[in-house]
Amino acid sequence: MVTASNPSFDAWRVNASAVLQMLSQGEQWREQLLALQQHRYERDRAALEGVMETLRAAQDWSDFATASQSVLRDYLGASAAIWQESVAAAMQGAGAWTDTARGIAQSWQDSLGGLEPGAATASAMPMREWMAAFERAVGAAVANGVSMTNGMTHGAAGHAHNNGKQAAHTQGEQHGS
Repeated sequence: MVTASNPSFDAWRVNASAVLQMLSQGEQWREQLLALQQHRYERDRAALEGVMETLRAAQDWSDFATASQSVLRDYLGASAAIWQESVAAAMQGAGAWTDTARGIAQSWQDSLGGLEPGAATASAMPMREWMAAFERAVGAAVANGVSMTNGMTHGAAGHAHNNGKQAAHTQGEQHGS
């Protein structure tokens, strides 16, 4: 089923899709974090069970120290594996976020073409009018800010001198005398 293009709806659809994609990425990241947490629980439980077994089987301090070293070695090995898994998950997550952002930007560029200035769609008219009003307001604010700044920093005499320099600069003179 082919539908007519509606730029404002297309823009909304792209934004809604972007939000949903980011939420989906966030859920995948949380799943990875939960899996890493589960591995840490398993590592800790195995270490505790190893220490309990070492205590039961040890006949003296020497037996306990030897068996404890084995438990500690297993614990550190499991910790290193979890660390490697978390680095891989972080790299994968960063790549997924980058791909998602790139896809979102491309979708925005593709769908917002109808809202660009000069587009002859009725839905783009309010945006163009708002942008023109915004540009006029910013231009007036900048002009007022420049004149107020000149008056505040140079005083009345400095302001008149500065206006003379500006007039000379406008006429092509690069350095005031």
